[in-house]
Amino acid sequence: MRLLRLKVDGFGPLRGEYRFNRGRVTLIVDRNETGKSSLLAAISAALYGLDDDRRSHKVITPVDRWRPWDGGSYRLELELECEGEITTVKRDFERGTVEVWDERGQEVTALFREGKEGFPVGKKLLGLDVEEFEKCALVRQGELDQVVPGDEKARRGGTLQARLESAADTHGGDTSAAETLQVLQGALRRYACAEVEFTGTVENATTRLELKRETLASELKTLEHDRLQVAGPIEDLARLGAEEQAARKAIARLESERRAAVTGDLARRVEEHRGRLESLARWKAEAESLAPYAHLPVNAEADLRETIAKHEAALKNLAGRDARRQEEQSRRRGELEMTLESLKVYEGCTTEDADRLVALAAALRRLAEDEERLRGEVAGLRDSLGQRGYEPARVETLAARFGSLDEEQQKLLGGQAALALAFQTEVAGLEQARTGNTEALRRIDAHRAGRKLPGWVLAALGVGTAIAGGLLLGIGGDPRVGRSLLGGGVLFALLGIVLVAFAEGTRRAERDWAVRQLTEAQRRIHMLRLQRAECEVELEDLAGRFGYSTAVELMRDWNDYQSLQDESNPVQRAQDRVGALEARRLDVLAEARRWLDRAGGGPAEPAHLDSVATGIRQLAAVRQSLAELETSWSWVDEEKRLDEAAVAGLHERAVRILQLAGLSYDPGLPWSEHVRELTARSRLRARLALLTDELIPQAEQRVGDVAEAAELESQLAALEAEAGGPFDPGAAGPPRPALELDREVRSQREIIELVQRKRGDLRQQVDEVVRRAAVHEPELLAEQARIEQALERARRFKRVVELAATTIQEVALETHRRWADFLNRRVGELLAAMGAQVDQVRFGEDLDFSLRLRDGQQSTRGKALLQLSTGARDQLHLAVRLAISEFLSKPANPLPLLLDDVFANSDDERARAGMRVLAGTLARDHQVILMTCHRHRHEHLASLDPDVWAAGVQWLELKAMESGTAS
Repeated sequence: MRLLRLKVDGFGPLRGEYRFNRGRVTLIVDRNETGKSSLLAAISAALYGLDDDRRSHKVITPVDRWRPWDGGSYRLELELECEGEITTVKRDFERGTVEVWDERGQEVTALFREGKEGFPVGKKLLGLDVEEFEKCALVRQGELDQVVPGDEKARRGGTLQARLESAADTHGGDTSAAETLQVLQGALRRYACAEVEFTGTVENATTRLELKRETLASELKTLEHDRLQVAGPIEDLARLGAEEQAARKAIARLESERRAAVTGDLARRVEEHRGRLESLARWKAEAESLAPYAHLPVNAEADLRETIAKHEAALKNLAGRDARRQEEQSRRRGELEMTLESLKVYEGCTTEDADRLVALAAALRRLAEDEERLRGEVAGLRDSLGQRGYEPARVETLAARFGSLDEEQQKLLGGQAALALAFQTEVAGLEQARTGNTEALRRIDAHRAGRKLPGWVLAALGVGTAIAGGLLLGIGGDPRVGRSLLGGGVLFALLGIVLVAFAEGTRRAERDWAVRQLTEAQRRIHMLRLQRAECEVELEDLAGRFGYSTAVELMRDWNDYQSLQDESNPVQRAQDRVGALEARRLDVLAEARRWLDRAGGGPAEPAHLDSVATGIRQLAAVRQSLAELETSWSWVDEEKRLDEAAVAGLHERAVRILQLAGLSYDPGLPWSEHVRELTARSRLRARLALLTDELIPQAEQRVGDVAEAAELESQLAALEAEAGGPFDPGAAGPPRPALELDREVRSQREIIELVQRKRGDLRQQVDEVVRRAAVHEPELLAEQARIEQALERARRFKRVVELAATTIQEVALETHRRWADFLNRRVGELLAAMGAQVDQVRFGEDLDFSLRLRDGQQSTRGKALLQLSTGARDQLHLAVRLAISEFLSKPANPLPLLLDDVFANSDDERARAGMRVLAGTLARDHQVILMTCHRHRHEHLASLDPDVWAAGVQWLELKAMESGTAS
């Protein structure tokens, strides 16, 4: 597998796109805490996903741990090459989605599903789960020794040993000899035998089956003995059965004689019931023939007579209503025409004109009231202003002078007070800050001078001592003393200089901050003073233009103007409102005169306007009354229509009564003929009521319960069917008394009861044996056959498993030898290439290993790790990881190696040798990605082997990769 590109849209501190070289060691260099280890975790998350199970991760789940530090999206996209095909894996951890695409642009996510929601892409491609992948291919900083745990229980509990055996057993790595042996041993220990309801070892199951077989044979012999003991009672049972059958035949003959007597009585009762049914049927047929008259109302004849009488009376009320109506209309029309003549002056006006005149009158009254009130208010405000000492002439002078100022000049004059206050406040604060920072600088300089004093003293002492030593050597004195003085002087001088330099750096950040604050305060004070000076220049220039000698006089008059403005504003506003009201009143008067010209003229006063509006409305009302004069007498027509409706309603009611009685109205016939016909139908309805209310219910009562009659007929039919034909009263002889029949029946029943008691006693002896034999013998025989089969199956299973275990154990030895020989050889080769002091490595069955060092001493793993240095241990563990990764890699799909600073504890020589192994040997088959923060060290190693590094190592900067500038 080759990793080609990793695009991170948010994963811990990472965000960017990272591209990896296929055939060279990718060396990613950057400082600590920049995300190198996070990059390895991102690759593992892209291949296997992140666990979000809070039951397994109590503190924080991996999904929460790797959430983007800067917020935003939480996605990964990994492009890789596996067995010649390019695959792209996209994971969105925020939404919990996974997408897998092949190089043809087809989505193949379903091929990588495992379980309900898992998509371990790496397991499908590499054959390793996430724990095995992180043990072999992913080496985090400080985890070199975790591929083979030191604890034996942890080694055996992992899956790495089984994975090695699987790789040695098969080309695909799907099984292992150890797993197969465990399955076979488990099968022998957990053999399930349903025949004896037992799960355990095969030996115990076989023993239980043999015991069960002997028990079944004993039970079969017991059943055969019991069957021979009941042969005599069976013959007695047959004889008693014949006696019981004869007694039952005698009882049947007596019962037949009794049924004949009962059948005669039932036949008589059934015949009487049929006669009553025929009478009931005749009356019901007559009632059905009279059914059309059932809907005829009971009082139909009386209602029809009453309705005809009311109809004739209503016809008489429709005569002569028009005369009174004509007389009243003529009188009302004369009155309205006289009123219309008196209002002729308003003919050109409408009701809308009257509404407008009323509105104008109200507006004039309201304007007059408002004007009078405002004039009084203005007079009061002027008196109040004069009482407070304001001269009207000065108010006008100041208003004329400052009223012409533009907005910028008003802002300059109005902001002087606020500007002065802000200047004083800010300057005071800045002066205080400057004083505090100056004091802080003095304290810091004093502290640094005190720390420098011992250094200067030591430096001066060292210089003096060195000079003395040099002079002593120059004059030919004792060389040892001279060199001692010279060396000691130089040492003291250097120590003093170091102390001075250290004192110079003491509290540097604090001093720089104080200097910056002091500089900023001085700059701000200068800017404020410059701003204030510019404002004063503008103010002096404005004072000169208005004729003031100084800006102080200008500001005094400006303040007086502001005060006058505040005091005289109410007066000015009141005067403005009076002027507005006067203008509004003139407009309303002009409009009122225009409206009055259309209505005959007159003064534009509210009272006259209201009078004209009243006349216009009265004219409209008279016109409307004339127009509605014809319709005002509609009540007469309404009464006439009511009478006509009453006549029609009574006629319709009479017709409806005839229709309810089933008759049709004929206008050519008099109403008396219709009444006669309705009377005939009423008599038929009375006959129907007699049938339904009296005759038929009485007949039904005599007939009785229908179910009882049906029961009698069914009993008769059953007796006739039992007798083989209809009952013939003359065929049977005279019936015997029922008491005699009952006495003979009781005698025969007593015989039957005696026989049954004897049979019961015998059957109790026989039935138990026969029943037990009939029920248990087939079951016992079937169970015996099943136990025989199960016993043979268990014995055969034991033989087969023992044979398979013997064969697989022989294969297991060969399997262990395969992967152990490979690891022994390959780890030794890698350690030799890295320059380690190890001659030989031997792996055991549990993946633990022992070492033989260069001095020939053979040591176990635990002892050797205590003897080796940290760098040597890291080399050993790295070689073990690399060898296991090579063995577990598929031939066409080698594992990538993701290493995080694996040479951190190695010296330069071991690191150099290790890099040569990675770049020169492993990179040909495996993709190697190495993280480190030791930039200068690897630059030095590159300078030692320039050819190896140029051909086999790709340098990348992590931050450059995030910005997308690296390739």
